[in-house]
Amino acid sequence: MSPASERVPENIVRVAIEWQMRLRDNPQLQEPLHDWLRRDPRHQLAWQRLQQMAGVFQASQLPHAEQSIPLLKRASADLGRRRSLKMLGVIVGAGALATVSLPSAWHAGYVTALGERRSLSLGNGTQVLLNGDSAVDVQGGELFLRAGEVLLDGPRWQARCRFAACSGSDARVALRERDGFSEIRVERGEVLVTSPVGQRRLRAGEGLGVSAAAMTVLGQGPLDPFAWSRGLLVVNDIRLGEFLAEAGRYRHGWLGCDPRIAELRLSGVFRLDAPASLLDNISHLLPVKVVERTRWWVRIVPA
Repeated sequence: MSPASERVPENIVRVAIEWQMRLRDNPQLQEPLHDWLRRDPRHQLAWQRLQQMAGVFQASQLPHAEQSIPLLKRASADLGRRRSLKMLGVIVGAGALATVSLPSAWHAGYVTALGERRSLSLGNGTQVLLNGDSAVDVQGGELFLRAGEVLLDGPRWQARCRFAACSGSDARVALRERDGFSEIRVERGEVLVTSPVGQRRLRAGEGLGVSAAAMTVLGQGPLDPFAWSRGLLVVNDIRLGEFLAEAGRYRHGWLGCDPRIAELRLSGVFRLDAPASLLDNISHLLPVKVVERTRWWVRIVPA
């Protein structure tokens, strides 16, 4: 696939737009921006496409970054936000310059902001909890996960994610949309997972990754997939790079580390509602230090 036609993941495009808005408000962010661009060729591609659309972006008259960036995280709630989202859609999806579209999450019935958790009921005794930066629709008692992560707990429920349909019986299950596949983890009960590539019944302690081409059994990883519902990030022998990628889901801005320490391992229990202390705890567990240029840019480096 040529660079001109390569599809850039939506999450990368959103981050590129964030950088564009932050840079407009604070030109001193050039160095951390270049650091982000060097990390992945897709970052550079997304940035190049935004620069090609620079004229449209400047004409959009979006508010400053602290007001605009949350629009990338949740659905619109009033006319002003709808206008801003429409303009962001032009920037992200116009012509061949950017081959992605606005995430369907922005039009979902229930949406959470970054760091927010929200509960709702399906009406039959089934309780639903949305993680931050997530979106679902509910139609006829069936839940549709549009983006992010959700936990379902109830006697009998139906849910759909991007690549599969799930039917739960007295089940407590976490569903998460990842890049390229849907992740399904069962804590209690049984879940029947159906997709165009097959069908599988999951029981407590089991996990499954479902993509457009395959179903893959997931073993127990270094991350507790249910701890977020208690406001915690619980990890066991996780790579520092992977840990920071997960922790970054609960805070605004860029969070990364020096490649020399990305393979360091750590275990522990961290509070998601206290992101500042979460990072401070890392420096007590590992020979690293936290470098914070701005509240939008944090890098972990060797001590």
